[in-house]
Amino acid sequence: MNLVMFYSPNGRMRSGWRSPTSPVEELWGPDLPIRLAQRAEAAKFDAVFLADVLYFQMGGKIGAQPFSTGYEPFTTMSAMAAQTRHIGLIGTASTTFIHPFNMARYLTSLDWLSGGRAGWNIVTSQAGEEHYGMQLPPNDERYVRAEEYLTAAKALWDAWDDDAVVNDRANATWARAESIHPVEFDGRFYRTAGQLFMHRSPQGWPVIVQAGQSPAGMDFAARNAEVVFTAQTDLDVAQGFYREIKDRAAAAGRDPGGIRIMPGITPIVAETADGARAFEAELDQLIDLEIGLAELEGALQADLSGLDPDSPIPPGLLVDPDAAETDALGGSRYRNFYNMAVRHQLTIRRMIGLNDRALGHSSATGAVHEVADQMQEWFEGQACDGFAITPVTVPEGVDSVCDLLIPELRRRGLARSEYQGATLRDNLGLRRPASPPRIATPPVSA
Repeated sequence: MNLVMFYSPNGRMRSGWRSPTSPVEELWGPDLPIRLAQRAEAAKFDAVFLADVLYFQMGGKIGAQPFSTGYEPFTTMSAMAAQTRHIGLIGTASTTFIHPFNMARYLTSLDWLSGGRAGWNIVTSQAGEEHYGMQLPPNDERYVRAEEYLTAAKALWDAWDDDAVVNDRANATWARAESIHPVEFDGRFYRTAGQLFMHRSPQGWPVIVQAGQSPAGMDFAARNAEVVFTAQTDLDVAQGFYREIKDRAAAAGRDPGGIRIMPGITPIVAETADGARAFEAELDQLIDLEIGLAELEGALQADLSGLDPDSPIPPGLLVDPDAAETDALGGSRYRNFYNMAVRHQLTIRRMIGLNDRALGHSSATGAVHEVADQMQEWFEGQACDGFAITPVTVPEGVDSVCDLLIPELRRRGLARSEYQGATLRDNLGLRRPASPPRIATPPVSA
């Protein structure tokens, strides 16, 4: 299975920074992200994935979301690239707030600096417009813009043929002019002309990653994504999502085998089930219930005040998933929370803990063999091609994943022992896009 580690400097758990062992005092220096990237590389993860956050929750107390993801991806990945050799570096960047020329340039530069290990998690953004003095377009329009945006970026990546550079010192020719094809892109939303200042990078393009779960997001993923991150909490639902993305990709003329679907999972593992549950109980003590209830209300789009936290949510209080608002922050994961409340009848307190630790992703607590069993069942049951693993805390959660879980998966033949390729594409088993065929221009006769 393919395995990516979600980079979270204090772990996925939003309240985890309160632990006396958390490295919160090290924010925002370079040692912490470099150390975690090296730890993931030693465990032979395919890549480390950096999310990006453009909103900040303020109230009587400060929410912890920026603490879990808040490093700026491109600068951080550059620091990681200099101190690692094999692990891929996938960063989130928005098509709404960055011009496609800049994006194509940043990613080409990172691919060269890392030796072919760059990946781009494409988002269209649900927040952050105030920073840029603009209003976000509606969700469906954002994906139309993203389609055009990616087309422009690919044109820039493909402007240089693979064999354009010849380094012919004797004839003072660094590159063949006829192998460079300046772009003249004039779209509905974006315009760009010329070419990048560096030739085609080791991977041709960065690995294209996407995480949308709305209908528009799934269409975009089926047409364009090579890795799909997704939040799934139920095996049967995950299997349905897997089939649908692969079927949509085939309908779009793509090879479904060229897409890796990777749901997020937040494991709490120990050598014994009792040890894992004891650690989970310790983590629950870090959660501020006032903040946790407010965040759960946002996830469920419901007022939960006055309800018994140790009882399930009363039937009928929640909106049916098909009628819920999915354009709000986290709205695409509403169905996951709805199923926790209605299908599984979890108590409010339990849901607060799961939301704080996993944010709508799958959460697995148990002995290492039990968590590995769950992952193996999903993988072999065609619910995924691998996982985006988010350690719940730093350092304990990272240590348990790298020292217990990955070795158990390796023992079962489900995780690699050594890196096999030089690039992120190699290690994900994805093809490198060749430079496109060109129409020969006939010579002009004298």
